[in-house]
This record gives sequence, C-alpha cells and structure tokens, in this order.
Amino acid sequence: MNRAPLDASDPERAGALKRKVLARLTDVTRHYRALEVATQEFGEGFDRAEFVQAAESEDPIALNRAKAVERGLDQLFNYVAELSVLGLQLAGIRLPGDDANARADLRQLRDLEVLGAQPCNQLVRVAGIRNRMVHDYVGVAAADVHEAVRLLRTALPGFVAGYQDWVRAGFATRA
Repeated sequence: MNRAPLDASDPERAGALKRKVLARLTDVTRHYRALEVATQEFGEGFDRAEFVQAAESEDPIALNRAKAVERGLDQLFNYVAELSVLGLQLAGIRLPGDDANARADLRQLRDLEVLGAQPCNQLVRVAGIRNRMVHDYVGVAAADVHEAVRLLRTALPGFVAGYQDWVRAGFATRA
C-alpha cells in the first residue's frame, strides 16, 4: 500500500490502519456475494412485495430470510463506514477521537472526489435507514430496508472502486 499522509507523523499507527483497510476491502466481496444470494430468495430483481411480506411474516422461516438480507446490509454498511473513517484518518483529515458520523464522512469522501455525488447520496440515504434500524428497529418499515439494500447494491461497487483508487494514490487529498 502506498504511503499516506499519516505515515509521516505516525508510521506505526498508519501501518495498523492500512492493515484494517486491507482486511475490510478483502472481505467486502465475500459479504456482497452473500447479500446477493440472500436477495435472490425474494425473486428475480429482489421483489419488494415478497421481501416486505417475509419481513412482516409470523413464519420464522420467512422472517429469517428477511433477516439474512438485513444482516448483509448492516455488515456491508459497517464496512463502508469503517473504510471511510480509516481512509480519512490515513489522509490526516480525521483524528482518532472524532465522533463517528457516517453521513459526514461520506460527504467528505465526495468532496475529495473519492466518491461520486450519486453514490454518495445513495449511501447517505442508506446511513439514515441503517441508523433507524439500529436505534428504532420496530419503527423501520420493511420497504425502507428494501430501499436501503437496493441503494447499497447499486452504490457499493463504485464506492469500492473509488476507494481502491484512493488507496493506490496514497490517500491523497488533492488530485
């Protein structure tokens, strides 16, 4: 992995963060494939009505199919949020003690041109839905979870590609 701005001031910490980045980037593909398989349980094209019906079902088998999709969404978005934090720290923009804010971090990546405007907006929307899933699970409609999964599946490949380019550029903050 190329040198990052943090390498100059704290090479040991930079090395540890880079190992985390590599581990998450390596694992994203595995979890993305798992999410794809889980969504296929709801018909070709991840049928919204089928997903909502399963998510609201009393049948534990149907409900568990929906929960597999929710878990995949949660895992992958956690990786997006973590990679954002790690990259911004390696770039020297974010400090270790800074409050977590996935939406602000994604917008920062957009401003750094690591992430395009459309994928940024999609992932910011996913962040909002995921936040509600964590803090108000009962109040989150299955249709919103479906939307978040659809958006994540669309935006994640571009996020990963842009992030990998940023890694190759040494987490540069200027083009």
